[in-house]
Amino acid sequence: MITLLRADLVRLRTLRSHHVVVAVLLGLVALITAGSMSDAGSAGFNSPAELREPITASVGIMVAVALALFAATRVAGEYRFGTLSQRLLAAPRRTQLLLVTLTTHGVLGLVLGAGALGLGAGIAAPMLADKDLSIELSASIAASVLLATVAFSLIGVACGVIFRSQPAAVMVIVGMFVAEKILGMFIGGAAAYLPYGLLTPLLRMEGATIGAGAAAISLVTITAALTGLALVLFNRRDVTP
Repeated sequence: MITLLRADLVRLRTLRSHHVVVAVLLGLVALITAGSMSDAGSAGFNSPAELREPITASVGIMVAVALALFAATRVAGEYRFGTLSQRLLAAPRRTQLLLVTLTTHGVLGLVLGAGALGLGAGIAAPMLADKDLSIELSASIAASVLLATVAFSLIGVACGVIFRSQPAAVMVIVGMFVAEKILGMFIGGAAAYLPYGLLTPLLRMEGATIGAGAAAISLVTITAALTGLALVLFNRRDVTP
């Protein structure tokens, strides 16, 4: 399994498009942070929670969703281009192969999430120091942001395996945000337990209706359920969509 993991990480590292995705996401986080912090100290934007939100939201939502889309298109692309058949010839144990893919994207979510969060905090700190302000980024909040990036990366892998089509997987990930808003009109507060709804309390953003602990447990449960379904389908279905 170590050999498979190393090979997958090498494949991830050597494709130029992957570096572009990372650079764009980090650049957006930097721009959002710098632009937001320039208004720090103004009315309604001076408390630690208010100052922290642009950073945690850009990483815990924007980067997390981008990682989900990246994982889904990468995994579903293996069905589209037939490379999955070649990988299975080299590593016929399907469970092991899927676990390697999940691990690869989980590590990517953790590393990129930590890098983006550190970048945002590093930009904000000197800008706020001159105004005697702080974002007060605690370990628990940082862990919540990283949980979001890792969980959505794994959800993206699961969607790629479940739907086996890049357009379908992307449509589900993007469309779920709209679907949650529509469902919210019918199920009320229960919508807070849907994937996108869980990001608000998890990141300690304004408007949360449940606690961060409950949100974390719910997101882990949803992620585990989707990856479990993906594992069952991956083992039972043919590799051609």
